[in-house]
Parts: sequence; structure tokens; C-alpha cells
Amino acid sequence: MKLQQTLIAAAVLGTVSFGSQAAVKYKITDLGVLHGGDFSYAYSISDTGHISGRSRGRLPTGPDTTATGPIEGVRFFSDGYVQGTGTLGGDRTEGRAINDAGNMAGFSSIKTADGSRVYQSFVHHYATSYMQNIGTLGDGKESRAYGINNNGKVVGWSNTQADGLDHKAYVYDMETETMSALSGPLLGGERSFAFDINDKDQIVGTATTTDGSAFGFVYKDGVAQSVGSIDNSGFSEANAINENGQVTGFSLDADKNYSAYIWDETNGMQKIDGMGGDAKGHDINNKGMVVGEARDENGGRHAFVAMNGKTYDLYSLLSPADQELWKELREAFSINDKGEIVGRGRIWTDKANGRNASRAFKLTVVPVPGAIFFMAPALGLLGWMSKRRTQVTA
Repeated sequence: MKLQQTLIAAAVLGTVSFGSQAAVKYKITDLGVLHGGDFSYAYSISDTGHISGRSRGRLPTGPDTTATGPIEGVRFFSDGYVQGTGTLGGDRTEGRAINDAGNMAGFSSIKTADGSRVYQSFVHHYATSYMQNIGTLGDGKESRAYGINNNGKVVGWSNTQADGLDHKAYVYDMETETMSALSGPLLGGERSFAFDINDKDQIVGTATTTDGSAFGFVYKDGVAQSVGSIDNSGFSEANAINENGQVTGFSLDADKNYSAYIWDETNGMQKIDGMGGDAKGHDINNKGMVVGEARDENGGRHAFVAMNGKTYDLYSLLSPADQELWKELREAFSINDKGEIVGRGRIWTDKANGRNASRAFKLTVVPVPGAIFFMAPALGLLGWMSKRRTQVTA
């Protein structure tokens, strides 16, 4: 999801801080699990409200079974229903991105002769529930999809060689059913990975350079542009791009921590402060709101939203009643233009005995009188506000 050009970006970005108070409050929804399973993640939410992720259910062998099934890509519905995609024959699927039409992209394991786990990219068609393996580049055996836009373009990376040692960013066209590597050596090196694509078909990802460094890039009109790195550290990753060509991701800094950032061609890379530890930006919407995950000085994980020049712990923006039900919100993976946020937290299953479980969540904005969030003209003037999947394993 994706941000707009700004008049006062530099001034606002200079005052980024991590806060616990905001004019915005959120209501949380437990998105549920597949077939009575034990965990779920939500990775992507479209502007039309489609949500994709992954979950593991229980095998349908009787009411008393404790056997679990494969991890499946899933769609979460507003009525609490969780629909599985199935697999490509293996035991694990992840629905990493979803578009306004409900078409989902991701990757799923397949069975191999030697028993190793190999993933290949798929598109799950909303209208037909058909799970289509979109294959690999050349003789490659593995590929992974991380982004899909409303034009039916899917991006990710693939091997091109049978030994599986190379990685090439690709774009797949659902209309022509063709997968193509992004042209050229990109930033000069041999490896590249694509993570998101906007509706202008601009692509972001990470690529290596001739000296072995790796930087996030923006690919448009057949040319890749590096976004650089914080403190000239030599490493960054670009995870999401909005419709205005603004990017979020993370970069190493001088202290060897990961720092979330926001980037555009005018202002370059601007650091988003975390909580004393690593921070990663996972998504960005067209209002310039960035979501991701941050660690505190003790290593605790916190889902965050960055807006209006400040960064907020999302858990702190829940009502006291919701905080009683949830132990923590760990990652925020996606945000749409309505400000709806999805991710993963830990919900109490037996609070008295300290038991909790990983659960996909959805956050919706609770209107607050005079809230900055609803002051659209003001937001248009704020630098931040006028400026979007990782691989996460269970």
C-alpha cells in the first residue's frame, strides 16, 4: 500500500519519536484460525478488505483428534470464517499478498524426490478457488511470490539454475501467464529479490552490487534505482511501495541495528526511530502511514504504526478491555488506505496460567473527536503523511 508528496517533509521527519499517546485509537479483531487450529498470521489487507495470511488447522479425523494438518495459505473473512487455500503437495503454504479483486499470491512447498522442502510461487484465484503454481524461471527449482497488484502482476524471486544457487527478481503477468526476470543486472550484482509492486507497475526489492553490498531498489521503466542505506552501512531492503513511489523497508545503521525508513526521490532515506532495538518497515499506504515491527532495548517485539512524524506502539492504542484480551502485538504487516492494519499478536488462551497463542489480528480506527487521523487537509501538509511482505516463519 502506498504516500503523497509533501511541502514540509524534512521539518516533520526531523521530529520522529516513539510515543504511547495518540489521537488515534484502534479496535482489534481476532481473525481466527483454520479448522480449530493453533495459530494464524495475517500478511496483507487490500483496500476492499480482502485479507491473506497463513494458519494451521486440525485434521478432520474426528472431534477428539489432536493431530494437526499442514500450514495453509488462508483468507480471513469479516464474519470470522477462515478459508484455506490448500497446498501444492507439500506441508506449508503462505499467502503473502492479496489485491482488491481477492487474488492471492504467495509460495507453497512441493514434494521432491529427495524429501527436501522446496517452495514455488502460486496465485490463488478468488473467483474459482483455483491454486495455480506459476513455476520458476529457467531451470530453477524454487520461487517465492511476495507482492501482487490490481493489474494482475505478481513479483518475487526465483532460481534460474537447477542447483538453486542463484536468485533473480521476477514479475509474473496473470493475463499472459508469463514469468520474466527483471531486465539487466539491476544494481550491478548477480542476486535480486522483489517484494512489492504498485499499480503503476513500479517494483521494490533488494539487489546486490558489484562489491557485494546489497541495497533496496525501485524498479520502474526498466531501470533500477538504489535507495541507499542509513549511515552508509552498505545494506538495506525495500519491502513496500505506495502509488506515489515512496518506499519503506529497513537498513543497517552505524550501530549495526536494523532501522525502519521511509524513502522518496525528493527526500531520500529518512530513518524511523524504533524503541532502542531493531525496527523494520513492512508496509506503507497512500496517506504515508508506515507499519512494521520494532524491538525495545530488552528485545521485546512491538507492532508499530508511524504517522504524523511519530511512531506508536500499536498495543498502546488499544482500549484497556482489548489489552486485557491480548498479551502483545508483535508485527504489523500491512495497512490499507482506510487505515486498517493486519498482523500477528499473542492472545491470551489461559491468562491465569500464562498461556497464549499466536493469532492474526485486524485493527480498525475508532473515531476520536478532533483526531489528527481524520483531518485530511492537515494530513496533506505533514511531511510524513504526504510521503508496503518477509519472510516470517513460525
